[in-house]
Amino acid sequence: MKVTKSRAGAVGALSAALVTATCLGGERTGPGNRAVPTTVVVSPGEVALGFVGEQQDFTARVYDQNGGSLPAAAVSWSVSDTLVFAVVGDSASATITAVANGSAMLFATAEEAVDTVDVTVRQGAGAMEILSGDGQTGFRETALPEPLAVRITDRGGTPAEGVEVAFAPAEESGSVGDTLVATDIEGRAASEWTLGTARSQSVTASAGSGRLVFSARANANPPMPDYALLEGLEFTRLDPLDTDIIELSATIANLGDGIGPATFPARITLDGETFRTVNIDGIDPGSASTVTMRVGPFEPGERVIGMEIDPRERIMEWDDGNNTAEGTLTVLRQRTIALGEAVTLESSTVGEVFLFRVYVPQGSRLPLNIELTGGSGDADIFGHYGERPGYRYRYRCFDVGADTDELCQMVPARAGTYHVAVHAFTAFGPSTLRVTIEDRPVPPFDIDLAFLDGGTAAQRDAVAEAAARWESIIARDVIDWDHGGFDRVPAGTCGPGSPEVTDMVDDIRVFVTIGEIDGEGGTVARSGPCWVRPYPLEGAEGVWLQPTLAAIVLDRDDVAYAEAHGMLVSFVTHELAHALGFVPSVWERHGLLRNPSLPNSPGADTHFDGRRAVLAFDAAGGKNYPRGKVPVENGATPGLSDANWRESVFGDELMSAVLTGETQPLSLITIEAFHDIGYEVDVRAADAYSVGGATAARAPSGGGVMDLGSDVAPWPVRVLRFRGKGGR
Repeated sequence: MKVTKSRAGAVGALSAALVTATCLGGERTGPGNRAVPTTVVVSPGEVALGFVGEQQDFTARVYDQNGGSLPAAAVSWSVSDTLVFAVVGDSASATITAVANGSAMLFATAEEAVDTVDVTVRQGAGAMEILSGDGQTGFRETALPEPLAVRITDRGGTPAEGVEVAFAPAEESGSVGDTLVATDIEGRAASEWTLGTARSQSVTASAGSGRLVFSARANANPPMPDYALLEGLEFTRLDPLDTDIIELSATIANLGDGIGPATFPARITLDGETFRTVNIDGIDPGSASTVTMRVGPFEPGERVIGMEIDPRERIMEWDDGNNTAEGTLTVLRQRTIALGEAVTLESSTVGEVFLFRVYVPQGSRLPLNIELTGGSGDADIFGHYGERPGYRYRYRCFDVGADTDELCQMVPARAGTYHVAVHAFTAFGPSTLRVTIEDRPVPPFDIDLAFLDGGTAAQRDAVAEAAARWESIIARDVIDWDHGGFDRVPAGTCGPGSPEVTDMVDDIRVFVTIGEIDGEGGTVARSGPCWVRPYPLEGAEGVWLQPTLAAIVLDRDDVAYAEAHGMLVSFVTHELAHALGFVPSVWERHGLLRNPSLPNSPGADTHFDGRRAVLAFDAAGGKNYPRGKVPVENGATPGLSDANWRESVFGDELMSAVLTGETQPLSLITIEAFHDIGYEVDVRAADAYSVGGATAARAPSGGGVMDLGSDVAPWPVRVLRFRGKGGR
């Protein structure tokens, strides 16, 4: 029996053979009852190949006239069109390889039995590249000289013929001659591009999942300007008071190719209404200019400030759609009150904030007291000296108790403006707010010294004397912190040998070790904070406050040297300053360390940008200092740089990088630096000091010199977890 069939008829033919054998009573047919190859089954069936060089394996199974398998039967393989694919095979299997696009048949033959498989080769887009047409310049609304041309290759890297490429111009980017183009035998597809009206234009070519973008720049004929407001409007602050005048700035660019008039107008609007028109100097093509002006004050509430270039459209431009920009201000009402004036406050709205300002005409050694009393509910008070912070969590003084009896003290009362905010944590009132300067008890700042190891009685007394000096300088306590519960501090996280901390700390605990580091000279100490308290209100968890735990490790040989040269108290006072926060990590947290030299900028002009410290530096003779103020030691030396005043400027001052001189004055500059990082300070505690009279890095006859290199501790500063209001 002869069977010639397609792949689709393989199963049917095999079934027919089995039926025939059954009807004949199972007798064999053919010469000598030989098993004759009657059916061939090839797998897989219909196949599609996607790139030239792609291969596919096939297997063939042969069955006799009774349906029995003939694994030893010889099978030959052939192709109907070798220009489409080639085949290599042995008796039971074969491999085909795609040659070119098209369709052909694969034949598997065993004697007179045949099976066929339909095979299609259709190249797809594997990769795209631009051949020509990108980055051209031409006149708008005219055709570009070079066509947009791409080459498509399949996944095997062979140029793909017949792949459809879509060319799509962006908005205002003109048109293309053909939007859908099939690639030729070289894999190339091209289309002409006629520019549109935009200054910068683009066309996207896509095939399958591939994308390429052609860009072009259009010129006008004749040339014309294109004024544009870049990046919107910027304001010195977005929450001005109703008494503030702020600066508005806008960057205006000429994106066109022509020169405009010598001056052109811009209209400033408030809530959509014109309130000012300004003239702006002409801008050359490809250039930009920043315009700054003072605006305000405004009525309280949301205010939309806008700017429009050439409001009457008298300048012929490329595009008028980029001539406007606007920004929104939240203008706050602030009431001015006098010292001692009683103000009644009441709020039925959670989150309401009352703002006040108090002017102090003359400074006093007495504290300024901000007090809220009476009423029900829960209100919090915040106070700040100088420029009003952008948010109440940035006020330097606060009381956030769970009722309306709140007291915030700032020491000493300075001449100038104080800002007060009262926040309704819940509905509260009626309550009375007063700001006074009077002699009221101020909780003192406490340093709890915990000696871990080493030191003679005299040396420990020197440490205690230095701590007492800082307790007299820092004029008010900070919030106590309970390290019980989930605020337990593990052992070893505050310097070597530090114990677990599980109790209340008031106000800072400093672990002190006098032991071996590296002998006399070299590293004389390692000092710094270990754990700092977070702001005690939800939403302000990222705001650091003062350290709660710190450590100083003193080299015993350097302690002995300092003691022998009468510098021990100064040495320890310097190290305690680092423990209290005179370190780069704290300065950076307050945004006060500028141009740090670490890790690899030894020549940087490193300086401390605290407002009060800069004023004190100027007053001490540094007003004409030509570089950044207050100068900090640079040189990119770990543990020394970015953490001490610059020795070449400060000389004998206590917080310079080298202890020299018969005395080491603790200047008002240093004390005010502590005010800048959030401490209240007694400015009367400063020693006399002059920048102009400082002698740099020298020792008098018989005096000592201590290089304080590497004295800032390498351990990390960790932030305690936020507990929430009332959780301290």
